[in-house]
Amino acid sequence: MSPRAERYVLDHHGLRWPGCCRSFVSAAVAAGVVGLASCGTSGLSGDRRIALGDFARTEDALRSEGLAVSTHVMSPEVTDGPEVAVTEVISADGSRVEASGVVRERRADGTTAVDASSPLVVASRVDPGNSWPVDALVGQINGRPIFADSFFEPIAEELVAAASNPDRAVGRQQFVGAVKALFKRTVDNELIVAEAESQLSPEQQQGLFAWVRSIQEETIAERGGSRAAAEASLASEEDKSLDEFLAQRRDVALAMRLLNQRIEPRAIVSWREVLQAYERDVKVYNPPRQIRIGRIQLDPATEAERVARVEAMVAEGKPFSAIATELGLANGGLWQSSDLGDEGIDGLPLTDAVKSRIKDLPVDRVSPSLQQRGLTSWFAVLSIDQPVARSVYDMDLQLAITAQLRDIRRAIERQRYIGTLRSRWVTDDISAMEERLVAFALERYWR
Repeated sequence: MSPRAERYVLDHHGLRWPGCCRSFVSAAVAAGVVGLASCGTSGLSGDRRIALGDFARTEDALRSEGLAVSTHVMSPEVTDGPEVAVTEVISADGSRVEASGVVRERRADGTTAVDASSPLVVASRVDPGNSWPVDALVGQINGRPIFADSFFEPIAEELVAAASNPDRAVGRQQFVGAVKALFKRTVDNELIVAEAESQLSPEQQQGLFAWVRSIQEETIAERGGSRAAAEASLASEEDKSLDEFLAQRRDVALAMRLLNQRIEPRAIVSWREVLQAYERDVKVYNPPRQIRIGRIQLDPATEAERVARVEAMVAEGKPFSAIATELGLANGGLWQSSDLGDEGIDGLPLTDAVKSRIKDLPVDRVSPSLQQRGLTSWFAVLSIDQPVARSVYDMDLQLAITAQLRDIRRAIERQRYIGTLRSRWVTDDISAMEERLVAFALERYWR
């Protein structure tokens, strides 16, 4: 009888032998090469279990026993882990110990940037005799444990920045606020997912399981074709395992389904509400005209020559912009910009002397000079701009107002619905968990 040829499958658990034995072996990966052997041979009673030492034997020796052997070269992203920097730090008893941290980037000068909140960095700042908490189980939400280390990971940099704020009062307020905001989002998300799960029928649960399995197959196919490659890709890009990635996709789908059922029907915006919102902000959608006024101002006592030059150019009929350019005035001689209402020039916050000189003055034409407080000034209207007015019957504007109102309504209804869930699911332990998280964060990051 010829040997049976069955392929081993290397996944995140190790080397799996499908078919007859289905035994698991620790992953034996050396220099990116993995050997694969067959399941049974002729002349042997029963199945032959593979041993870890078989991977150290030559292919010829394995083939001599009737095992089918093939060699596959795996890509570096499958076998290589994250780059880790190791350094020595002084422990509480004064001895030197090694600490490590994941390298975020390697600089051009050869130095490395390590995760700012990693044990490597934090431990190096801890004075001898002081403690630095590593992790703690602060409680459970709907049966899911909350560990402090993984909980604070998304906002670790924000906490470090708040702790470094020179204004300690403001920094502490930002610090505690960040912890409480993250905890509230976590509790709300867990409540929504738990409520969504409780409303699934047996048939819907089976459908959800099939959908998650299809997502798993698609993810593996898109990320290297094997579970090991997908695990390595997700670990490098999103710092999560395949199971964590699938759980996140599942929770998001459940939450969206529940919110669409409970909130969307209450987030409908009527035409009357669109009209009221338009009328409330009518000046925003129909802004007034904008007038830009230029001014040349010189001191005759110290700039007599320049005053004479301006007078000569004005007599020649040169435009204000050309004179301003020749004098080298900043911003083309722009003096001020104002809204031009229905009253026109008369409604501007200017003196009557200035208004009389620029009223009915063509754009870029220089006004007669004005002697004021020992200075000689010339004025000009640089431009009058009319922004585009938008009607309430503008389809794009209607859609924008509707979307804005719907987002506001969704936020209100979401908080109202979560408040209902909190009254049914949440106990007094939630407040105690929040206090423990704040205390842990202060002890760990507030230095």
